[in-house]
Amino acid sequence: MMTVIISPATCQIEVREGFSLALPKFLWNILEARANTLHRGDLKKTVEELASEMLLVWFKDASRKAVAMPAPSDN
Repeated sequence: MMTVIISPATCQIEVREGFSLALPKFLWNILEARANTLHRGDLKKTVEELASEMLLVWFKDASRKAVAMPAPSDN
């Protein structure tokens, strides 16, 4: 099991350099069709939208297992 402390500092958005997305060609074809249909061909927006939808579901599931703990004090 892993423990994660959720605080204002850990809730900050962090961009990690060096990540890229590699998928099979058939998935790229599906993503391109979705981008053309929903976002005027904007593949980046399509991938971001799908990632946010999927990540939100995953985060919700993970958060259900969270245990409430008292916030750390500055004192």
